[in-house]
Amino acid sequence: MKNLKDPIEEFLRYCEVERGYSAHTVINYRNDLIEFFRFAEKPVSKITPLDIRAFIEHLYDIDRARTTINRKISAIRRFFRYHVRENHVDIDPSSHITSAKAFRHLPEFLTLDEMALLLDSLPEKTEKELRDKTILELLYATGMRVGELVQLKTKDVHFEDCLVRIMGKGGKERLVPVHDRALSLIRRYLYIRSSEEKRLFLSLRKHPLQERDIRRILDRALSSMAFAKHITPHKIRHSFATHLLEKGADLRMVQELLGHSSLSTTQVYTHVTMETMKRVYERCHPRGGKKE
Repeated sequence: MKNLKDPIEEFLRYCEVERGYSAHTVINYRNDLIEFFRFAEKPVSKITPLDIRAFIEHLYDIDRARTTINRKISAIRRFFRYHVRENHVDIDPSSHITSAKAFRHLPEFLTLDEMALLLDSLPEKTEKELRDKTILELLYATGMRVGELVQLKTKDVHFEDCLVRIMGKGGKERLVPVHDRALSLIRRYLYIRSSEEKRLFLSLRKHPLQERDIRRILDRALSSMAFAKHITPHKIRHSFATHLLEKGADLRMVQELLGHSSLSTTQVYTHVTMETMKRVYERCHPRGGKKE
């Protein structure tokens, strides 16, 4: 395939001419596919199922409606089905990707030990290492979305009050507590980054980081670790919420910390903690063990 635009446009011509799709559907499919390939940053022939799943996680992270996510999944599946049929690519990476309803059964998260292993293993000698560790520590300390993190300004960190001001979806603002370890890392990073830029996290060339940069930072941190799970920045958010609930936090408090407008969105985490509760019950109750 010559470039990104050609396979997309060829597929869209097929949709319009041979399948008779409406102009509205074709426009949506074009936007959906361009959004996906910008996210993946790979040519068509290099796309894997993990790239598609990471994209779906990203869509949940930015709170896209389930109907919108399903349309994007449909566009991706039809796109690859067409190009496999035309022998433009050998393998369809979307063949086992299901709809959003089936895809999002329960949030996957890191255990406390896995989270500690990830964060405690990160070096912090250079400016880049310190920045990366600070970013991942702050994601777990606050449960904020990646899109919210890259928008943080230095003035949003209230050191004296141990709070960070987060601008969420729809311009909704919330204050979230931050522990001393994360605040100490932020202080050290601000001291050595030597820039008047208002955004908190910068590249080494002093440009504000983008969402894709955060995904690369996490991938780089994980490159030397043997995690069986596919870990995305959004799974750190899942871990934040799950660990708080497991430690006895109130569901409505977690809702406020995550910036969820509806309690029902937060309640998905209660299913995860319920599974943990059942395992502890079976292990600890005198008559709770399974019968042989």
